[in-house]
Amino acid sequence: RWASRITLEITGVRVERLQSISTADALAEGVNVHPSHHGKPCTSLYSPVQAYRDLWEQINGPGSWDANPWVWVVTFKVLP
Repeated sequence: RWASRITLEITGVRVERLQSISTADALAEGVNVHPSHHGKPCTSLYSPVQAYRDLWEQINGPGSWDANPWVWVVTFKVLP
């Protein structure tokens, strides 16, 4: 621990389908919800879940969101 920059305590673990992500969970993932950062018109309605979907497909490839895989959801808190 002496060399770590951050210490985390896991507070929960669950399994859910990718497309079941909530708005709060998408924001907790750190997505940027400004449409221009995803090549969308600035006048478009752009939710955190849509931003997360775009990020997921950017990382995992086209069609990966539609596959709707099971994912691990790990919640944690930062320890001092």
